[in-house]
Amino acid sequence: MALVEKKKEELEEKKEEEKESVYRVYPDMYKNVDYKQKTVDIEVELPGVKKEKIELKALPTWFLISAPRGDGIEYCAQSGFGAEIILEKTTAKYSNGLLKIHAVIKDPLDDAKTIKF
Repeated sequence: MALVEKKKEELEEKKEEEKESVYRVYPDMYKNVDYKQKTVDIEVELPGVKKEKIELKALPTWFLISAPRGDGIEYCAQSGFGAEIILEKTTAKYSNGLLKIHAVIKDPLDDAKTIKF
């Protein structure tokens, strides 16, 4: 009997995943670029979204968020960081409907070579 119930749950989850987003909504987003501390902090409000459904993709200068809520609404956003960042030092945390992204700004002289003369 437990096997049947498990199969029912799996089917219900698949149906929920297959629901198409009827509305794409731009979420509320707050950005703070601190050039003195060399950090970028971004907060994105994604109420009602499960953590495992959030897709965050980033390049050194911008990012893309896609987060289906499951009731026909999908939060979608793309924005620039405001500076070139170091992807390896970028972190994201999601709790209580709030996605927090923290990034470190790349110093343009990090890759500079000293020229001797």
